[in-house]
Amino acid sequence: MRVLDVSLQRLCVTTLSLTLSGCSHAPPADFAPDPGLVAQVKDIRIVTSYARACPGSVVAASYEAVLASGERVPFARSYDKKHPPRLHVVFLDRESPDAVSQEDGDWVTERDPLATVSTGFRLTATLRANSNVTSTVVVPPYYGCMPHTFTFSGEPGGSGEAGGNGPDVTVRLAVVRSPFYNKLYVAGVQVGVAPPFYVLGDAASVAPADWLIVESRGGRGGAGIAGANGTDGTAGAAGCPAQPGAPGGNGGNGGPGGSGGRGGRVSVVVPVDQPLLAGLVDGRSPGGAGGPGGAGGTGGRGGKGGKGQTDQSNRRCPDAADGPQGRAGGAGPTGTEGAPGPRSIVVTAPARDIFGVQVPPALGALLERLQRRP
Repeated sequence: MRVLDVSLQRLCVTTLSLTLSGCSHAPPADFAPDPGLVAQVKDIRIVTSYARACPGSVVAASYEAVLASGERVPFARSYDKKHPPRLHVVFLDRESPDAVSQEDGDWVTERDPLATVSTGFRLTATLRANSNVTSTVVVPPYYGCMPHTFTFSGEPGGSGEAGGNGPDVTVRLAVVRSPFYNKLYVAGVQVGVAPPFYVLGDAASVAPADWLIVESRGGRGGAGIAGANGTDGTAGAAGCPAQPGAPGGNGGNGGPGGSGGRGGRVSVVVPVDQPLLAGLVDGRSPGGAGGPGGAGGTGGRGGKGGKGQTDQSNRRCPDAADGPQGRAGGAGPTGTEGAPGPRSIVVTAPARDIFGVQVPPALGALLERLQRRP
């Protein structure tokens, strides 16, 4: 079953802990800025590569010192001992409650989309030699990069057993307003009793139907049990004439594969005054694939023919033939495909109850703001 890791919480780190002495591009430990240059720095400019950032993505950033004269001096990301830069990113303390700063000056943003839905990604750079020179930028969140297709499956069957039924999946949908989006879709996806995960989307750019594809598939049937191998034939007796070897036993047929599990139930919960929101979800409940049939057993080897012996006239009788090989067993039939699950059901509820009582604080704040609107 697909699991999304949303365990990262608000993070705050500085480049001091990220300066690695073993890095070939890092400056030496005693590298320091010119005090005269530091005295001229009045501001720091943070430039990010994108105007918006996706949760869990890398945001490339560059930094410039703004001098009193208006000149801008870049903070270098690499170090050349023959031509040391005037300023380097190691001269900056970089911290954020919403991202982790990397050694080269880039950032890895918080993965949980709800953690930054109202704040965006706040990035701060402070000149270490003068803490009064500091700057913060806010990078708005972007949700077009989030996955929109999710497949969950029942447990696979054991040997020759049916697969488990697909899990029950509940999708809860609401439309809220955030500081960055006038109309924002929020979907909470819960599988069984596991904690939900959340998918967000800008309503202005999301397709009017089938924005989320949610599939609860039955588990695959287990492979059939392999057929027994045939027994080896017994050896023929020596003599004159010698006795042929007994035929090998036939291999047993493989057992049938287990049937696929039944598709699970997909439920969609939407506000009572916005039932058409359910069209954003395409719920699917296919049955699981049948398991492969068991392999047939191998045929037993024929018995060794008896050795010819010498008769009374001193004539040697020929050796007897070996017994024939037993037939191999046939493969078992493939298990049947599981039955599809029930059609998706749509449930309406008051907007305040859509996400139940265990609402993440950030989402709860958006819902309260929505309820206060006239």
